[in-house]
Order: sequence, then structure tokens, then C-alpha cells
Amino acid sequence: MVEDAEAAAYADQLTAAPSEWKCAAEQTSAGWFLIAPTLDMLLFNRLVGWGLNSPARRDDIEAALERYRSAGLAHYGVQLSPAAKPEDFADWLGAAGLVRGDCWSKVYRAAGDVPPIATALRVEEIGAQHARVAASIVCAAFGMPSQLEPWIASVVGRPGWHHYIAFDGEEPVASAALFVRGEIGWLGIAGTLPSARRRGAQGALMARRLNDGRALGCRWFVTETGEDRPDRPNPSFHNMVRLGFELAYQRPNYLIKSPRRDSKTR
Repeated sequence: MVEDAEAAAYADQLTAAPSEWKCAAEQTSAGWFLIAPTLDMLLFNRLVGWGLNSPARRDDIEAALERYRSAGLAHYGVQLSPAAKPEDFADWLGAAGLVRGDCWSKVYRAAGDVPPIATALRVEEIGAQHARVAASIVCAAFGMPSQLEPWIASVVGRPGWHHYIAFDGEEPVASAALFVRGEIGWLGIAGTLPSARRRGAQGALMARRLNDGRALGCRWFVTETGEDRPDRPNPSFHNMVRLGFELAYQRPNYLIKSPRRDSKTR
């Protein structure tokens, strides 16, 4: 559940990308293959959930990695669930030139009561009129190029998607999204402008999405964030725990060895 919901959300985003970007999202028997040749970032170029619905095959893994190499990508990888089969999956990745990097925390919670979040900010669900504003917040928060704003904005209003903005008075300062697929809600595309951080924006946005998702029929919610470590605390993870999420597992990123690769993967 925690792997498939995330992959399905990113797959739907890639489907909305301009055709000239040559993005693709393919669900195979062994997991999801996501590729965006013009977006050289792990976020959009990765294997998710491989080896869960059925054991992965080494030939399939190598063929998928070759597609990334052929696209000229420097940032791609495999996010390996602890439940993935076969047990020597990680050894295959090492033999293919991938090295274990940092982890993402995969978390989940059941629908139910949502703790109140104290903030002076106002959260509203948005439509197309605020789509570009939400996209600009996300790009600014994550250091993404502004050229991606039209694409991110185009997802607002797509079937299954619900987008929100936190306002300081009339000023938009944070945004986030909920993707509903069946009885599962995925929370993501969340960012806050640097000037508005530590004011409860993301906690309030998360609480609103949990309440709205339950009203839409969600029985479970999933999301992910960077690992919370003593040497690198992650406020996002603490927000999730505060809102009732539980850690499913730490999911390692197996990344291609490359002199161009940096450590920022999320």
C-alpha cells in the first residue's frame, strides 16, 4: 500500500507532463518504472515497489537501468522496500553499479480523528485560479526551476487530485496536495516559503487533507519524507508523527555512481 500509492501519484503527474518531455510511467508485475528524461532528478527517475507484487527478475532490473542510462540521466535509482524479493535484490543493484545512499521514511496511518493544529494561517482548497501560485511555492520551496511551474500547475484539477494553500492573510505561503486512489490517500507536493516556516503551515495542511480524505472515503493515508536523524533532524517527519502517522520502514535509495550525483534526493 505505501509503495503503490506513492508510485501511482507520481505516475499520474508524469502523465500530465508535456509530451516533448518524453516522460513515462509503467506499472509492471514487479513494480513501477518512472522516467522523465528532461528532469534529471531521482524524484522522477526511479523504480518503486519492485519485488513486492511478484519477485523481481534480474534481467528486468538491468533492462530498466539501461533505459535510464540510454536517456543520459545522471540521477536515477531504485528505492528498495525491505519486503522486496528476491533476498539478493540489493546484491544485484551493487553489481549494476548502484550504491546505497540515504533513506526515505515511509509512513502510514488509518483514517480517524485528527489532532488539532494551532496556527494563525488559513487553509483553503484551491482550483485552477490558484494553480500557478501553488506551483510557484513548491518550486521555490524545493529549489526547482521555475520552468516546471506550468506542469505542476496543470495537475491541479486532475481527477483524484485535491490541492490546498495556506494563507497568511491574503498572502499564499504554503501549499500541498492529496491524491486519492480508491480507499488510499497519498499526501505530497508540499512546500512552504522560507519566510513562513515554523508557523504550523504544513501541520495545518496535513490535518486538512486527512479530514478531507476521510470525507472522500479514504481508509488509509500514506506519505514519505527524508529520514529523521540526530545529525539531520527532519521537521516534516515530526509533523507526520504528530498527526498520527506511524513509521512503516526506512526505505534506502540505491543510486547510480556518478561524479555529477549530489546528496539531495528529496
